[in-house]
Amino acid sequence: MSDLAMVLAALAVLLGLARLFGSAATRLGQPAVIGELVCGLLIGLALAAGPEPSLAVGTTLDAIAQLGLILFLFCVGVRLAPSITRRGAGAALVPALGAAVVPFLLGALLALWLAPRHAPAGTVPFIVFTAAAMAVTAFPVLARILAERGMLGEAAGQHALSAAALTDVAAWTVLAVVAASLDHRAPLWPLALIVPVLLALLVLTRPWFEPWMARQSRQTTRTVMVVLACAGAGATDAIGLHAAFGAFLTGVAVGRSLPRLDPAELVTPLGSALVPLYFVLIGRTIEPGGLDLLLLAETAVVIAVAVLGKCGGAYLGARLAGQPPPAAAVFAALMNTRGVTELVFLSIGLSLGVIDSAIYTAMVVMALVTTAMTGPLLNRLRQPNEVH
Repeated sequence: MSDLAMVLAALAVLLGLARLFGSAATRLGQPAVIGELVCGLLIGLALAAGPEPSLAVGTTLDAIAQLGLILFLFCVGVRLAPSITRRGAGAALVPALGAAVVPFLLGALLALWLAPRHAPAGTVPFIVFTAAAMAVTAFPVLARILAERGMLGEAAGQHALSAAALTDVAAWTVLAVVAASLDHRAPLWPLALIVPVLLALLVLTRPWFEPWMARQSRQTTRTVMVVLACAGAGATDAIGLHAAFGAFLTGVAVGRSLPRLDPAELVTPLGSALVPLYFVLIGRTIEPGGLDLLLLAETAVVIAVAVLGKCGGAYLGARLAGQPPPAAAVFAALMNTRGVTELVFLSIGLSLGVIDSAIYTAMVVMALVTTAMTGPLLNRLRQPNEVH
C-alpha cells in the first residue's frame, strides 16, 4: 500500500471513530467532546503497541494534526476575544480571580511534592507549569455545554464564560513565559521579531478590516481565516515560541475585529475534524506500563487537588462577588470544566519537556474526570431552580 493510501485510510478510520465515540458520549448525557477525547486517547494507546508507521506517513499525519491544533486554538482565541472585551468581564473579575489564584496556589504546592520524581526540565518550570495547568478552564468545551443546556443567555453562563476567558488568557501567558525561558540554546535576537508580529496583529483590529471581510463571500472568508491562523502560528514558531501561541493571538485579534461575522463558525468544522488526530498522536506518548501503584496514587491526588482548587476557588470568588450560594455553586461546577484546552496545554508542556509522560498521563485523566463531572453536577445543582 502506498504512503498516500495509508494516510487517507488512517484519516478515514480515525475521523469515523471519533464521530462514533462523540455520539455515544452524547447519548450518555456527556458532551460529545468527551467521547472524541476518549477515542483519541484509546486509539493512541492501541497504536503504541503496534508497529511504527513509515516516516513519510508519520510526518504527514503529524502535519495534519498540527494544522488541526492551529485551527482549534485560532477558534479558541476568536471565542475568547468578545468575552474579554464585554462589560460583563468586569463583573466576572473577582470570581475569575478566585477560580485562577486558588487552583494556581494549590497546584504549586502539589508540584513541589511531585517535582522530585517528575520535573525533567527543573523544579521551577515544573512548578509554574503545573500550577498554570491547574488553573485552566476549557472555554470551548464550557461554551458547548452552555449552548447544549440553553445557558448562554443566562447571567450564570455569561459570567462563567467571561471568567473562563480571563483565567485561560492568564494561563496561556504563563505557558508562553515558561516556553521562552526553557529554550536556552536558541539565539535571543529572533524574539525581537515579536514587535512586527504584534504590529501585524494590531492591523487585524483596525476598523477597515470588518467592512472588507463583510464584502467577501463565505468561502473567501473561510480561506482568509485559515491563512491568518497559519500565518500567525508560523510567525511565532519562527521566533522561537510555540506555534500554538501565534494561532491563539491571531484568533483574539480577529475575534475583536469581526464579532458579527463569527469567523470561528467558519473554521470550527475543519478544526474539529482534525483535532482528534492530534490527540491520537499525543496519546502514543502515554506509557501503560508506567501505571504503577505510585502513579495511580499521584493521579488520585492530582484529581482531588484539581477539583478542590477550581471548585473551591470559584465558589469563594463568586461568594465574594455577592452571588448567592446556589449561583456560586453552579459557577464553581462550570469552572471545573477542562477538556480539550487542558489536553492541548498539557501536550505542549510535554513537548517542551517540562513534564514527563507519567504526570502527563495523570493530568490527562484529571482533565477527563473533571470535564465528565460537569454535566451531573449541573443536573443536581440546577434541579431546584428549574421552576424559574
